Amino acid sequence: MSILIFLAQLLGVTILIILSYKTAMYGYTMWKFKNRKKDGSEDDDFKYLD
Repeated sequence: MSILIFLAQLLGVTILIILSYKTAMYGYTMWKFKNRKKDGSEDDDFKYLD
């Protein structure tokens, strides 16, 4: 029974780490998009967001 509890906790921690990483990468992308140059020189990186 303790093995099942351990596996459930391991799965929960793994999901938490993955979601935290994805959230950080999304936040970084949005930060880059917000702080891009106004002359449009970086627009090629964000075509999928425009």
